[in-house]
Amino acid sequence: MKNVLITGATSFIGVHLINECINNNCRVIAVVRPNSEKIIRLPKSNLITIIETDMERIEDLVDKIRHVKVDVFYHLAWDGVRGDCRNDTTLQDKNYMCSINAMDVAKQLGCSRFIGTGSQAEYGTCIGSIDESYPTNPVSEYGKAKLKTYKTLKAIAKENDIKFLWARIFSVYGIYDYEGTLVMSALSKMKKNEAVQLTECTQSWDFIYVEDVARIMYLLSNINCEEGIYNIASGETRKLKDFVIAMKEVSKSTSELHFGAIPYSSEGVISFEPRVDKLKRNLGYTCRTKFEDGIDKILKFIY
Repeated sequence: MKNVLITGATSFIGVHLINECINNNCRVIAVVRPNSEKIIRLPKSNLITIIETDMERIEDLVDKIRHVKVDVFYHLAWDGVRGDCRNDTTLQDKNYMCSINAMDVAKQLGCSRFIGTGSQAEYGTCIGSIDESYPTNPVSEYGKAKLKTYKTLKAIAKENDIKFLWARIFSVYGIYDYEGTLVMSALSKMKKNEAVQLTECTQSWDFIYVEDVARIMYLLSNINCEEGIYNIASGETRKLKDFVIAMKEVSKSTSELHFGAIPYSSEGVISFEPRVDKLKRNLGYTCRTKFEDGIDKILKFIY
């Protein structure tokens, strides 16, 4: 039986990754913040061991679980992923250092594989098709810190013969998503038949359901795949406006959609068409959840 360690265990993706690992008979060490209110999200299972510790004290894990052989280290924990925090240099630098410390813990625990989570923000403002070789030019401090983290962790892993994979995640949606995202905020208004204020929504976009992300993350730890970066996306690009209209249809809402009412952010118009050829080639995986089906799952869970 494989032992996996997951930081950010109560996060949006973390909870679903734990479910995926348990469903595949893995023992999970879930690292959570002390007194986290989100701990109730974690499934009840004899396969889970919960350890409460701040990322600033991640090195404490070494003494707490030294007796356990950890096979795979998933590093999901990261503060300041939204709003003004994305450009808080001090906070993003702290995330970087915590990630380096996490790799050091993985090394001491004898992990053979380290899977870190990156972001589409590493690419910056893009146009057209994006594969893993697309030039990176991050705009936000968040994107810059993620890219710096990838480069440093890659070097450390190589020095210590640890297989390193970097999941560069695009737009994820699903149960436990942050209420302020486009999908969740729009659905909230649509269910109340309130008007929805939007940007022009003319950019190309890709949404992937969180259970598909969890499945991909699990497979990355269990298949003899190439190292390095993997774009984590559905590979099915549409105009953002089409996704919004689909949400209205699935929710059977009468909301008015006010496209163009909100200006684009300081990061500009970001238009993504992610390529997932490497993912399909290595994992043989095709996303199971269509966008409309994912929206239906959210609505049934919340309402």
